[in-house]
Amino acid sequence: MILNFKLFNTVEIKNFRETLKEAMREKGISLQKLSELTEISPNYLKALVENDIANLPSTPYIKGYINTIAQILEIDPRVLWDDYNRLSESKTSGEKDILPSNRFAQKSLNKKGLFIGIIILILIAYIAPKISDFLGKPSLEIIAPSQDKLNVSDPNFTLRGKIGNHQDKVTINSAEVVVSPDGSFEQNVTLEEGPQNTFEFKVKRFLGRETTNSRTIIYKSPATQKEENNNNNKEQSSTSTKETSTSTSTQ
Repeated sequence: MILNFKLFNTVEIKNFRETLKEAMREKGISLQKLSELTEISPNYLKALVENDIANLPSTPYIKGYINTIAQILEIDPRVLWDDYNRLSESKTSGEKDILPSNRFAQKSLNKKGLFIGIIILILIAYIAPKISDFLGKPSLEIIAPSQDKLNVSDPNFTLRGKIGNHQDKVTINSAEVVVSPDGSFEQNVTLEEGPQNTFEFKVKRFLGRETTNSRTIIYKSPATQKEENNNNNKEQSSTSTKETSTSTSTQ
């Protein structure tokens, strides 16, 4: 019985070898080329062909190798595996043997991680444009007075301006001003006689910086302007008289 078993084993090994060698000859593939195509170590391929169990990995890896080889050589992987499995007691690593993962197969997506990533992207897209609303430098446009040191003849004046974000805080000489939804604001003031009407416009962004600008308005009442005009006329008349007198004396 022992002799018959050995003879049977020898015949089976030859069939397995011949199956691989014949398929490799038909494809014109050497052992080294087969190693490159399957990305299996040449040492493992040689051990498979020679049934060198001592130098082979555990059963799941061997089955994975045989499946890959069968695909390259266009052999039915089930037949090839059955031939090998009949002729040899494959090296195993116990009950926890598992087939090696196919690194070329498309991996399943982590749905939980993908969902969290999408939520994070949505939050970033929403928050990013809002950052400047809290941390940036606010814009300020002063419409009236249109220039510094503006001369006016009416004591009643309306300060007007506009900011980029209506949520920013606007003050004029430290007094807060109401801002319209479109960012415009205005404040009625009564001017004092002279150039001492200076107004400091300040806009402050929440958690951000502030922008400041000042304008001075020079108010002259009609009476003051009339008096200044009379004085100017007198000075001009006096100067003209002196020039005429000097010219006559010279002649």
